[in-house]
Parts: sequence; structure tokens; C-alpha cells
Amino acid sequence: MKLKHKIFGGVVWNFTGLIIDNGLSMIVKLILARLLLPEDFGIVGFAILFMGMINIFSDMGMSAALIQRKDVELKPIDYDTAFWIGIAWGLFLAAILSFVVTPISVSFFNEPQLYSILPVLSISLILKPLNTVHIVNITREMDFKRIVLPKNISHIIAAAFAIVMAFMGFGVWSLVFQRLLTDLSLVVIYIYMSPWKPRMRFSKNSLKSIFGFGVYTTGTGIFNYLTSNVDYLLIGKMLGAQPLGIYTLAYNVTYVIRGQIMNVVNKVFYPVYSKIQDDPATVKRYYFKVIKYNCIIIYPIMVGLILLAKPLVIIGLGEKWIEAIIPMQFMAGAGLIHLLTSSNTILLRGIGKPRLELIMSIIKTLGVTVPFIVLGVIYSGINGAAVGLLVSKTVIFFINNITLRKVANIKFSEIFNNAGSLFAITLITVILSVFIQEYSILTVLFVVYLLAHLKVSYQDIKQIMVLYKEKRSK
Repeated sequence: MKLKHKIFGGVVWNFTGLIIDNGLSMIVKLILARLLLPEDFGIVGFAILFMGMINIFSDMGMSAALIQRKDVELKPIDYDTAFWIGIAWGLFLAAILSFVVTPISVSFFNEPQLYSILPVLSISLILKPLNTVHIVNITREMDFKRIVLPKNISHIIAAAFAIVMAFMGFGVWSLVFQRLLTDLSLVVIYIYMSPWKPRMRFSKNSLKSIFGFGVYTTGTGIFNYLTSNVDYLLIGKMLGAQPLGIYTLAYNVTYVIRGQIMNVVNKVFYPVYSKIQDDPATVKRYYFKVIKYNCIIIYPIMVGLILLAKPLVIIGLGEKWIEAIIPMQFMAGAGLIHLLTSSNTILLRGIGKPRLELIMSIIKTLGVTVPFIVLGVIYSGINGAAVGLLVSKTVIFFINNITLRKVANIKFSEIFNNAGSLFAITLITVILSVFIQEYSILTVLFVVYLLAHLKVSYQDIKQIMVLYKEKRSK
């Protein structure tokens, strides 16, 4: 099968899975938001912050290293080594989370429930390594159907349990077991469906080679996590569970949705960049496609949230979530800017430059994101944090442009030639919405924007449909 058909198939399957997952997730969130309190979401938000911090180390970058490696360099013993090291490391991290991190988190947030919640969530650190090699193999083959379907099934199972538990009055534990059952279900599915089985062998050379690449991607993950969660840490510490619960909802509706859609494309193109890393012109061409397709898909969602956040929140969630409206709008605005260079880290990793990826993550996190968000939280709480996020993404956009020009000869002007029209009509629409208060008029403005967006994107959508027909005819 041609590479372009594999790419198209991967994007279609990942996007289909995303629609199912997000449709299900949105329905479940609406149900749970009605049944649970903002404080419940805030407490789980506390736990996820520390759980996520430890979870960065769970893979040690082994998945990225195995996917990036060229076919001629990869050996079966590399998989076995990664599997057994992953399990041993997962057990170690689960112990660290339960006995070391948990007391720290309880003291930091002054929330005793974390004593029982975090040890339960630590089980996921033991479960995830069981799937690592299965997912690596499937990703290298670009057979994304076998990744998407198991994830959809596991999310459906976990969501059903969470809703039942919420109805039965389990409160915050409904959210805890939703996360845990997702990972447990996925392990069972992959053990059943995957032909790969680990062998009892280990290679020091394999570990050294894998870790040499993975240490940089792990470091990048740490700073990316800090970038994504410094606002949570500050809001949770300074303002408490209730504001954090509201901010978390705003983040989930904007950044999580945007990030998941981006991951659809990024998951497909990471192995693609790895395969074509010796062909700079092709890498550059594909990178522009990633930017364009992300903008085509995500911009209408973000614009809709900016224009219609208030009626969506009040009608969908209720008056108790009204404070989430302003953060949601600013986060959506940050997403619009971030999309123009959002896939640069995947590009750097795919062409074998994880060290540069790590350096850039450190600069952007400590030099840009953290200072702006800290100032925002101090001066204006959750609204200030969202504004800080918007400003930081604007600064990071220009930093990314400098890096891309030096590494891949991708120029600022080329990015705007590629997606500038989409950004221009989006920016004009957002500016106009500032002067409009009537939601009927904002709805009309949104419809006009969608028509303009469709006109600008028509040729790209047409090319996608042609490719779809070609693939169907194979």
C-alpha cells in the first residue's frame, strides 16, 4: 500500500475513533457534571496532576525510540527488553506514587481523600507497560484500526461503570474508577487480540540504545507536562478545589478536544516522519499538510466556543458552571494561535532530533509559559491563567518559527501561505464577536464563518475526497 494511502487510512481511523471517544466523553461529562459537584472534579484534578507527573516516566521514552528506529536497526530482543523493563519500572513508580508522592500531594493541597485515591490510580502505572510493545508494533505498521477500536471499547466500558457508580452515590470514586477501568480493559483486549508474546530475555545493549533516545523524549514530556499543568498546580494551591474544578472543565472542553484532534494527525505522522527522515523536502511538504488539516478541522470548533460559550455552558451544564465561560473563550483563542506551529515537536522527534526537542521544551516552559501563567493566576485567578495561556502561546509561536527555519528550512512566510487565509478569516470573526452581545447575531456570524471557512478549505477537502476514492478502489 502506498504511503499516502496508509496516512489517509490512519487519519480516518484515528479521527473516527476521536469522534466516538469525544462524543462519548462529552455525553459522559454532561451526565457526571449533573450528578457530581465541581469539588469532585477538582479533587480528581489534584490526583491527576501528581499521577500525570509520575506517568511521564512510566514509558521512559521507549515507545518513541522503538517507533523512530529504522527497520534495519530494530531487533526482536529490543521488544522483549522494553517489555520487561517497562513492567519493573511500572512497579517501582507505583510504589513511589503510593508511598512518597501521596503524602506530598495531601500536604500540598490539604486534601485527605488523596490518601486513598492516588494508590488506587497508581495501578495504572503497572497496567500500561503491558500494552507498550503491542501499540509500538501496530503503530510501526500504521494499522491504526487495531489501536482505535480497543481504545473505543475500553472507554465505553469505563464510562458505563462511571455513570452507574455516580447514580449509586459513589461521588468522586466514579471519576477515579473511570480512569482505572479504561487502562484495565485495554490490557485485556490487547492480550486477547495481539499475536506478539514476550520472551524471557534481556539485552543491555538494547536498553542502552533505547534509553539513549528515550531519555530526551522523557525530558521533553516532563517540561511539556509542566507547561500543560502549571496552571492547575497554581489554581489548586492558591484558590482551592472548586475553582480548579471549573477551570478543569473549561480546559477539557477546549484544550483537551483540540489536543485530541491534533493527536489524530500527529500519531499518524510521527511514524511517517521516521520513515522519510532522510528526505527533507518530503518532510517539509507533509508538515505543511499537518498544519493545514489541523486548522481545517479544529478552527470551526474553537471559533464556535469563543462565540457561543455562554449559551453552551448554561444550557449544557447549568448555572453552577458559569465561571468557566471566560477561561474557555481565552483557551480557545490560545488554541487558534498554537495550531499554526503545533506539530513542530513531532517533526523534531521524527527526524531524529530529540535533544533539540528537549531544549526547546525547556525554553518554552520555563522562559515563557510558567511566568505568564503565574502572573495571570496571581492577578486574576482562573481568568488570568487563561489569559496567560493565550499570551504564552503567542510568544511560543514566534519561537517555534525560528526553530523550524533553522532545522527544516520552514519559513514564517511559508506557514502563512499555507494556512494564513484560514487564520485571517478566523481572526476577523473573533474580533467582530467582541462588539456583539446578542447571541442570535453571534449565531449568524458563526454560520457565515463556517461558509467562508468551507470556501477557503474546499480544494483541500476535495483532495481528501479524491484520496478516499482512490483508497476505496484499491
